[in-house]
Amino acid sequence: MAQPTLSYSKPIPIRHAVNVVVVGGGPAGVAASVAAGRFGASVMLVEQTGTLGGMGTSGLVPGFCQMGDGKRIVVGGIGQEVVERLGKTDGLGPDVNPKALSGGIAFQVEKLKLLYDQMVTESGVLLRLMTSLVDVVTDGRRVRAVVLGGREGLYAVQAQCFVDATGDGLLSYLAGAKCELGDAKGDLMPPTPCSIFAGVDYKAFYEFRRKAHPRNAVQETVERAIEEGFFSTPDRHHPGAWRTGQHLAGMNVGHVHGTNAVDDAQLTKALLEGRRVVQENLAFYRKYIPGFEQAELATTGSLLGVRETRRVVADYMLTAEDFVAWRSFGDQIGRYCYPIDIHPSKATDKDYEAFLKEFKQQYCYKSGESYGIPLRSLIVRDVDNLMVAGRCMGTDRKMQGSTRVMPCCFITGQAAGVTAGMAVERDGAARKVESGLVVERLRKDGAYIPKPTASA
Repeated sequence: MAQPTLSYSKPIPIRHAVNVVVVGGGPAGVAASVAAGRFGASVMLVEQTGTLGGMGTSGLVPGFCQMGDGKRIVVGGIGQEVVERLGKTDGLGPDVNPKALSGGIAFQVEKLKLLYDQMVTESGVLLRLMTSLVDVVTDGRRVRAVVLGGREGLYAVQAQCFVDATGDGLLSYLAGAKCELGDAKGDLMPPTPCSIFAGVDYKAFYEFRRKAHPRNAVQETVERAIEEGFFSTPDRHHPGAWRTGQHLAGMNVGHVHGTNAVDDAQLTKALLEGRRVVQENLAFYRKYIPGFEQAELATTGSLLGVRETRRVVADYMLTAEDFVAWRSFGDQIGRYCYPIDIHPSKATDKDYEAFLKEFKQQYCYKSGESYGIPLRSLIVRDVDNLMVAGRCMGTDRKMQGSTRVMPCCFITGQAAGVTAGMAVERDGAARKVESGLVVERLRKDGAYIPKPTASA
């Protein structure tokens, strides 16, 4: 039976006309808007929640993955600036070395929120929080305007160039661009309901880890708890806790399997289930993990920790083969090195063992290795004046397991912002911007872009 439809039409005001509109205020959107603003473009940044930062703030993902490849910092420019400025305001976790060339970097959520506010404001960006993308008005292969919804109702904003930093590829999807979703079976990585625990005794916790291999202590305990029937779902994949304060732990634990986060009903169900999963993990840590006996749940993320939704089809789709080959590109705008990290869609031993093989052996770099990111992977194939950055950039399914993390979002966001700024004088078309000009500007602004050893 066909779904009933309703035709709806009303005139809405055109509130703003700017050079560049960026939709999505996560790390990719912040980097894109700041880069375009610093380039001299008039920029509007639209974010549906009340704070910038996306997964790192509203989602409570507690830290950045590695900024370096073990031999050098590869996330230069705006990403490196974020870490350095957080360090100057005591916004990093107590155990963090901000100059580390490998390993994660824990941060304090409230300090990160303030920093993003400052960087966007300093760059002259017109910011609208609590504002949702409702629709896109197109003319052939061009976006004419975005339709936004807020407390004042619906209105339109026009621009020469647009950047999709929504994570879900929503701007591209509404503009008619082709998108891909999940694997061949339609399976998606499960999201995690992140949270913050307070009252952690780190002296006792570190002593517990000292007695075993530090990376195995919690994992071995998880598996013992599963054998004892503690968890409602026997999920062996346990990313773990990050120390974000003297007695605070940012918790990236638990999964909500079988969730398609661009299905509103499934997302709603997952948010409800996620809050139950957090309580179950709090009980696990109190019972099984020394140092967490008196832990309290301080808060849960207002956004679910979504890892995978749409991938926008771009002029070049970065692949797992590119990862394995440490591929360089003639138009590369950066390099990154995080392993391909695809969380199992099902909580079975078979799927978990396959994950470990991929993450720790098959798609894991040695020190000094990295892959290039071509500008073409940020140019939406089906729309002439639209770019994409962050989790929804142009990759195959496996490669998204690496590019989705926040440090890589800084890289792609900054490149998209610079390119969008340059595209303003070229009818908003990123394809008309010479990649060499983008690279020159990015290097000037601190990005790590070595000369390609080969091109593809």
